[in-house]
Amino acid sequence: MKTVAVTLFMALTLLGKDFILAPHNFSHINKVCQVAHGGDRIVLRGGIYKEVPRRIHCRGEKGSYLAITRYEDEKPIITKGIRLKGAWLKIEGLAFEGNSNALRYDEVIRHWWRPTKAMRNFGLHLQGHHILIQNNIFGHFPAYGLKIAGKSDYITIEHNIIYDNAWWSTGGTGGLVIKNIHQIDNRRAKKIHIVRNLFFGNESRIISRVFAKGFATMVIDEGESFLIQERDDAAKRGAKRGDYDGIYEVRGNLILFNGKGSSINKADNVELVANDLCCNGTTATSPQAAGIRVDKESRRIEVRDNAVQTCADGIAYSIKAKEVKLHNNYAKSEIKTPLPGVTYVQRLYRDPAHCDFSNPYFGQRANELLASFRPMLRRYAIIVTPTHYRVDVQKQIADILRYVPRTSATRIERFEDRIEIYNIDNRGIKGLGRDFILRLKRSKALQLR
Repeated sequence: MKTVAVTLFMALTLLGKDFILAPHNFSHINKVCQVAHGGDRIVLRGGIYKEVPRRIHCRGEKGSYLAITRYEDEKPIITKGIRLKGAWLKIEGLAFEGNSNALRYDEVIRHWWRPTKAMRNFGLHLQGHHILIQNNIFGHFPAYGLKIAGKSDYITIEHNIIYDNAWWSTGGTGGLVIKNIHQIDNRRAKKIHIVRNLFFGNESRIISRVFAKGFATMVIDEGESFLIQERDDAAKRGAKRGDYDGIYEVRGNLILFNGKGSSINKADNVELVANDLCCNGTTATSPQAAGIRVDKESRRIEVRDNAVQTCADGIAYSIKAKEVKLHNNYAKSEIKTPLPGVTYVQRLYRDPAHCDFSNPYFGQRANELLASFRPMLRRYAIIVTPTHYRVDVQKQIADILRYVPRTSATRIERFEDRIEIYNIDNRGIKGLGRDFILRLKRSKALQLR
């Protein structure tokens, strides 16, 4: 029976087999993965994929990739999160498009304590090794667009558009998240590659919280273009640690109009080279969010040949790690933090408002990368532009208190620096105890000029 189900949509090619799927039979993909091999392709016809398996297991063979791609010039659009586990895979030419535009602030804040399924929707959650992710689109997911976690190694993320994600996540996330990964060998080599991608419009619009910590700070501090993190916050119960000794190569990316720029947090062996960042820090409340951020617990970091222009009162290079090398970086920023290897200039990008990112130091490299995306942008009618969303933190705090799940014994006490909530109705809320603290911090969202 399994063979019949597969051969109904199988085609032979000179290089291998094509297994052709469409929205109505995409549920068969795990059966296809059982019989497909390296050199074969799983080909998706055009259409909207609303019903998708939550978990997919696929793998090629050593040295031979199994491809998951689109059929000819058609447009398959996957609208719900997929957890994909495998090895020797190539994911190319697909569009993951979520539901952020269908959600509104009033609906989201009403469910801050108990998020709905729609608020948790994500793009692709990936675990595995020897995986190529190329020429895809990850956009409009309330949570992350793409996440790499678990036992994952030898992964290349190249020439993808990752945009308008993380808007409505109460758990905090970004466009691309690589978190707590574990290596498959002990090689100290470049094994994770994030190269030549376009990030824009990924931003957090909602105060995030991790209930297991027992408190939440009432600021907007998520919404990165990408986050690399190897070790969880120690304050979190059940904090996790990755086990990764390879090198992350982050090279030649264009990072625009995100809630935060790029973040290296409790991670080691990262090379940030030849990236262009402009006008990030759109919704975050910290000035450190506007450019390249490396925290003090990260080690063996190289920052070279990057350009950062802040369009808000933010910090271009927030580098707190001690084991860091900086060389030939440029910045245009109102806040100047002196660093060796960083030169502050009066003029950097020619005309960011009209997406002209040419500059005297690195020439046309950013414009050339943006031009390489124009066929994809036209194909899916995507416009590279800021969202211009404005966050009202004080209103959010008032609304969070308004929607506290209450019992007859619920009590709220207010102090200058915190709000303590007792006897919460925590039924069905993962990680939340009976009491919770809202920590208050005076800050305001960075305002784009």
